[in-house]
Amino acid sequence: MPVDPWHVGVAGLPLVFLLVVLLGLRWPGPRAGVAALGLTALLAVTVFGLPILGAATALGRAVALSVDVLYIIWTALALYQIAELTGAIRGIGEAIARLTEDNVLQLLIIGFAFTSFLQGVEGFGVPVAVTAPLLLGLGFRPLEAAAVPLVAHSWAVGLGTLATAFQALRVVTGLPARELALDIAILGGVTALSTGFAVTHIHAGWRPMRRVFGATALMGLTMGLVQLLVVWTGNWTIGTSVASMVALAVGLQLARWTRRYGAGLGGLLPQWPPSEGRREPPRPPVPAVSRMSFHLAFLPYYVLLVLVGLTTFIAPLHAVLSAVRITIEFPATVTSLGWTTDRARSALPILGHPGALILYAAAVSALLFARLGHRPPLSALWRHTARQAVPTTITILALVGVAMLMVHSGMTYLLASGLARAGGIFPFLAPFIGVLGAVITGSNTNSNVLFGALQRDAAILLRLDPVLIGALQTAGASLGSMVTPAKVVLATATTGLAGQEGLVMRVTGRYLLVLTTLLGLIGLGWSLLW
Repeated sequence: MPVDPWHVGVAGLPLVFLLVVLLGLRWPGPRAGVAALGLTALLAVTVFGLPILGAATALGRAVALSVDVLYIIWTALALYQIAELTGAIRGIGEAIARLTEDNVLQLLIIGFAFTSFLQGVEGFGVPVAVTAPLLLGLGFRPLEAAAVPLVAHSWAVGLGTLATAFQALRVVTGLPARELALDIAILGGVTALSTGFAVTHIHAGWRPMRRVFGATALMGLTMGLVQLLVVWTGNWTIGTSVASMVALAVGLQLARWTRRYGAGLGGLLPQWPPSEGRREPPRPPVPAVSRMSFHLAFLPYYVLLVLVGLTTFIAPLHAVLSAVRITIEFPATVTSLGWTTDRARSALPILGHPGALILYAAAVSALLFARLGHRPPLSALWRHTARQAVPTTITILALVGVAMLMVHSGMTYLLASGLARAGGIFPFLAPFIGVLGAVITGSNTNSNVLFGALQRDAAILLRLDPVLIGALQTAGASLGSMVTPAKVVLATATTGLAGQEGLVMRVTGRYLLVLTTLLGLIGLGWSLLW
């Protein structure tokens, strides 16, 4: 296939188009995705010589790959809505807020651990929407209340939302799942620790950092190490949520020790006065809307952990659930320019898929809540789930279609050839490409769909480890979530800062630049050593 500047430039038009309409014209995701899909199909057929049947094959693969991701998205949304409609989510937040008056522990528990947990099980802006008002009600400044969850949740996006973004990256790149998940977990551990310190720095700067170093490091290391352990066992779907739950438990225990023994304990507990770093007096506590205990509120996620554990460690059960599969074969395609895409196979385990396990957990949780007097309204459950899932479904279908058309027409290869000119410094640039994708498309998942295959091909051309480059792609896109316009608007709307999105982005953007640079340096050193 000819690699000339003209073809490389034309191959980049779909991405430039998305950049213009999403950032410049502020089109919604579904509209931009469908328009980009039409443009990509036109270019693939007319400029790059992809036959109509080949385009149909690419779109068929896109649908099959999208179902693999959407299965998790729809069921994860339903599980979260059960917890939301029964008052469980609010109950968890209120129980944490009542436990301690120490503002740094409140920030670490609610702004860091609880926000990360919500990202692990839900995502879609929910961590920001839930925790920002809680922080505001506890007396944190509006700018802090908006910026903290944006920064804090970003590390958890890579394997969050029950590994939706990871699943998208895996299906569009074909990279080995276990190796990819482990690399993502290692990079995620670094960013978990880093965002913990970023959260405390947002609150009070460098001066008191020494006094809160122990508590911040303990919670950040807990998240990173537990996530790595869970992923190592093969359970990347729940890696972030389990890690955040454990860190949440650690934070709650620190709060109990603080009340019992006071500050100190060898520097492990925060040693600043509860008022230091706070600029406003506490607001009245948020009125209780949940009659649930903390553990009852966590019921849906306890059920999910039990189901995942059963299917992981009981081999006959895992075999039975994995036996029922829908398998589709896709033929090879050849363009008039000579680019060949090999035949492919898509297999969906209907009963053993992570989405199926989430669906089982949602059904069991709804039944248990109903027996305990917290029946979720089914009509509202379906309505709220569909309201979030339908636009996301359209966007993902369209963007995966764009990605598959670019792969089958050779556009991805041409762009990778251009990126390969970066040479040995490409690992440093890889996370920045992920950030760009997140800012353009609004999510880590969509960034992985757009740039995953591109980054993989560039790595292969440069004889770098494609698994590492894929991990850097999604780790960068994960951090990019702290400045995506939709989430920033959500943060300002829930903290009374509507119209001041630029101010919030200036705060979070500083941490994004530092953390992405750190990832790039790690990627560069990693590639040089191995």
